[in-house]
Amino acid sequence: MRPKRYNTRFSRSPSLLGGIVVQLCVCIGICLRLSVHFHGALQDESYLRSSQSRRSLTNTKAELHTKKEVRQSENSSEENIHLPTATVNLPHNTDGLSACLLVNDENPRLPEWLAYHYQMLPLRSLIVAVDPASRSSPSEILSRWIDTGMLEVDVWEDDDYMIQGQQGHGLCDATNPKVDCVKHHFNRQRYFVMKCMSDFKRRNKTWVLLTDVDEYVTFNQILDDDPIAPLDQAPDGIPTLSDWKLRTNSFGGGVVDGSVNGALLELKNGMKDGNQNQVVVNNVITKANDVEYGNVIEDASGNKFYLRDDIAYRDATAMPNAPKGVPTLKDVMIIGTRLFARIFNDAYDGNKNGEYIEIKMGWENGDTAMRKFHGGHLIHDAKQKKYYIEREQESWPPHVSPKTARNARTRLPIVGDGNTIYDILKNELNEYPCVTMPRLLYGSYEEDDEKPRWNTAPLGFEDENFVTLRYKWHAIKGVFDVNKYPKTIIDVSRIPMSVFNGKAFEIHRPLTKFCRKDPPRYSLSLLRVNHYADSFKAFSYRHDSRSFRKSRQYYDEMVGCTTAAKDEDVIQWLQMFVHSVGEDEAQFLLSDAGRFVSWSKK
Repeated sequence: MRPKRYNTRFSRSPSLLGGIVVQLCVCIGICLRLSVHFHGALQDESYLRSSQSRRSLTNTKAELHTKKEVRQSENSSEENIHLPTATVNLPHNTDGLSACLLVNDENPRLPEWLAYHYQMLPLRSLIVAVDPASRSSPSEILSRWIDTGMLEVDVWEDDDYMIQGQQGHGLCDATNPKVDCVKHHFNRQRYFVMKCMSDFKRRNKTWVLLTDVDEYVTFNQILDDDPIAPLDQAPDGIPTLSDWKLRTNSFGGGVVDGSVNGALLELKNGMKDGNQNQVVVNNVITKANDVEYGNVIEDASGNKFYLRDDIAYRDATAMPNAPKGVPTLKDVMIIGTRLFARIFNDAYDGNKNGEYIEIKMGWENGDTAMRKFHGGHLIHDAKQKKYYIEREQESWPPHVSPKTARNARTRLPIVGDGNTIYDILKNELNEYPCVTMPRLLYGSYEEDDEKPRWNTAPLGFEDENFVTLRYKWHAIKGVFDVNKYPKTIIDVSRIPMSVFNGKAFEIHRPLTKFCRKDPPRYSLSLLRVNHYADSFKAFSYRHDSRSFRKSRQYYDEMVGCTTAAKDEDVIQWLQMFVHSVGEDEAQFLLSDAGRFVSWSKK
């Protein structure tokens, strides 16, 4: 049975004024589909077939503008945040999970992403923002899901989550040398995810996934190629390296700087307990997952060191409040070696509470004082005046002990047994509202004997049309230089609405007070995000302002690191999906998956 609630943007609209109005709306829809406001959508051949679909998209562009005018006339929330309006006076669906998705020519992979997460999360509510640079519209694909009643879907334009004039609004002018299109794109992302989460919160939703169309969430089961798990404490006789930092020396070698504590004997190079020591690590790129907190590393002289979890240590020793007479700094931003913040209770210079100022620190790049900077602790400026840093990490999820994490990972289900991501969030990760998930990069390598055999998918589907079935080789787990930044899933019901004001701190860590600033250890994570580079054709398919998306050299270097190991963790999802919705519905929802349109065709 379809739910009564239909989406505000792409859904069937009941006629209130009879057949004449319906006919007029249809005519308007036909005309406007031909207009330039669909960003060249007629180039997308899916539009040519949309009239043959057994279900059609009935909302028109005129309806979208009407609803936008309604939004603008409504009052904002009590925190004065401008929010796109959810459906009013209709029952809200609080079942299932939600997602925020920014798309740009994603139609070839969007059907797979929707079906996978519908089955695995389970995804039931979605907000999609279409990049102005996109040459295609996802409307036909999304209308299939809406017409089945399986998903609540809202589609937003820039004006729904940004204000005219903000950097990131509208199409970026790549021909203007003064315009940074990468920053333009990042700003759009940061505004979108915050507005999207606030909208879901107002609609009484809970967990919201923040990923891209080339990323798929799955269970992080224990496998033979997992990186080593961190130790809770230093082994007997191994000194601890604290306030450490990994960097590259002038010869290209890996170097770890830090303070040596707890050495039982004088070290081979003459350094003693408490002194600054430099530890040289060979082949740091291939062994980058060894240079992590909780691990033991060895320097060129044969000395071994245990790498302390500095952030966890500072969390445990943080002060809850500022000492008497010491000003508090909030919303701190460090740019290079300069520190900016909002100051409160300024006993030194009499600045007003909340005033944004620069504190002269006298830092140098990489010095230890910068590494020790952490909420809940004191810092000293260049004149040795003390300041207390707001304890922003009070709501962070703690680092889980290796033993606890490994036990939890042994309880993880496999894809295909009927369990969902929500089951893990509810039963294992429900204590804190922000779960950060490491990414694992999958490349385009296929063994010769694999290419002619597409036999994983159910009857009627071809593996070559699905990245989750076709590409099985991936990078070394836990290596940041290859897998890059983690992604998050956030329970917005447990976060104050005021937190969603403005733009996200960054797309991979949107909420500084609820999401940890240090990436999770792969070996301690219960969930992970499979990131599919796909073929170069797919990688470069988007109309993307970021130049690396068109670079064959960049692509080859990236996928060249993705043959470390092979797994088939997620391939059973499609059979589950077909069994869940039926063969006919699955074929309908997944039609044109993996189909790329040639933009040179008119």
